[in-house]
Amino acid sequence: MRFLGLFVSSMLLSTLAACGSDAGASGDAEETGTAGDTSSGDGDGDGDGDGDGDGDPAGTAGCGAALSAGASNLSVSANGDSRDYIRVVPAGYDPDTPYPVVFAWHGQGGDGALARAYYGVEESANDAAIFIYPDGLPQATVGGDTGWDLGPTGDAALFDALLTQISDDACVDLNRIFSTGHSFGGFISNALACYRGDEIRAIGEVAGGPSYWPCGSNIEVAAWLAHDPTDAVVPFATGVEARDQHLARNGCSNTTTSVSPAPCVSYDGCAAGLPVVWCEHGDGGGSGHNWPGFAGSAIWDFFAAQ
Repeated sequence: MRFLGLFVSSMLLSTLAACGSDAGASGDAEETGTAGDTSSGDGDGDGDGDGDGDGDPAGTAGCGAALSAGASNLSVSANGDSRDYIRVVPAGYDPDTPYPVVFAWHGQGGDGALARAYYGVEESANDAAIFIYPDGLPQATVGGDTGWDLGPTGDAALFDALLTQISDDACVDLNRIFSTGHSFGGFISNALACYRGDEIRAIGEVAGGPSYWPCGSNIEVAAWLAHDPTDAVVPFATGVEARDQHLARNGCSNTTTSVSPAPCVSYDGCAAGLPVVWCEHGDGGGSGHNWPGFAGSAIWDFFAAQ
């Protein structure tokens, strides 16, 4: 399933163009929860949340508690709004094993169910991670279509609330929090790398763009990005700008090495543990903006290697 749309946001620093998907439906039964802010750290510098400095998988509050496998339609409070999302717990879930968590953000006009239908990252993970598919709210900047508030006090708060809730409900490896998305979902993945770079381990995005606001400190985020040069929705140059932000932050050189799948390349000289992979592809369809067939498995492989 491949979709396109248009995102235009005029804020202080820039006008953005993005897209995503059209239409989609979530499921039925809903469970409500609330969560707070997870902007705190443990102070030991290893990012695992346990304060011991050893970098081992964190044992979050949800470890040891039973949790039903499969997809659940839930909600969480963020910035005063009740926000819907789909949580997918892997088959054979072990409550004593910390799991990676993948946040998957939809494109303009879409919802979490639609992102889940075509991204393919979950299928490639083969029950090795918990997946979170949030629903965006109507955004005035895109004519009331669903999407994301990309500012530093916008849907970064939704990420915080979701991370708190999943950490309370499930056994989570806080060293391995990932974000993926298409177009508008790519924009917010890059924005979260900027604002929450001390919590997100890696991002994988297609046809997205950069963050246009000041970033936080201690950003250590590996990045996988894909863009079709013929993209008629989010210009190729916008994707290049996002790539270049990661290259600069991760200390990469301007030389590359070919990696799988073709035509992807990995930049040389990046800081240890902070690779940047760039896929300049021609699989974007007539608009140049489609989700390429190789993306789902390639993004998961990239996450799994971190």
